[in-house]
Amino acid sequence: MAAERIQQAIAEIEKVILGKHEQVREIMTAFLAGGHVLLEDIPGVGKTTLALNLAAALWSDAYKVKLFVPHNETVCQFLEQRQNICRQTGVELPMPEIIEEIPNSEGKCSEKTVIIADIPTAENEQYAEIFCRAHTLITVAASIEELQWQLTDPYISVIWEAKKNTAARGVKYLNWIVVLNQVTPTTPESQTALQNAVKRFGFRVAEPLQYRAAFRYVENGYCAADMANFRKLFKMSMPDVYARREILTLTDFLWQQA
Repeated sequence: MAAERIQQAIAEIEKVILGKHEQVREIMTAFLAGGHVLLEDIPGVGKTTLALNLAAALWSDAYKVKLFVPHNETVCQFLEQRQNICRQTGVELPMPEIIEEIPNSEGKCSEKTVIIADIPTAENEQYAEIFCRAHTLITVAASIEELQWQLTDPYISVIWEAKKNTAARGVKYLNWIVVLNQVTPTTPESQTALQNAVKRFGFRVAEPLQYRAAFRYVENGYCAADMANFRKLFKMSMPDVYARREILTLTDFLWQQA
């Protein structure tokens, strides 16, 4: 029954997420381990949207969701629009708890509580401690060229500290995933560069993201899981179905690595 409920939660997420198959699966793995998830990428590629859609799907499975989202206007807009829906329809949509700090790993937390951190890229070093607490790290890039880091780059320094902290906690490895946020033509040279980066830095590569109009629903205060759970309020379209198929691919990737 537990596995079935998890699959149902994942199915709700995949109805809307913009092709982030592997990311959703990895996040669910971290949840099952009772851990935190850190979403990191450049502005505008969809990490906040993923966080909100994931939260909505988890609410439908009776999870309590806490969001650590410093200085995030998208989340403020989402909450405002969501509250408007509740007032106008009389329907009580679940709401996330916004937190200002992430508790220590040894802090007690309900097994039905998950924490999602969405960190602004420009503030990675400021929030380096959160990197060290994360069980799953997702980095989204616009192109393979963006993955050509140097060992002295600040971002790699933060990742390296997170990996050392993970090892110190007795965890085998930091679950670091890199995904391209769009499908772009690849060449043998770019594929070779990607594989070299994988070997050099120790991340795993998810499938490239596909664009889905449903990805933008958070701007109106609701997500794919809301559409499925409150059918009197929302009507799903074919793009939503296509997005769901993409997320199912991501969930397959997740279970293979669990």
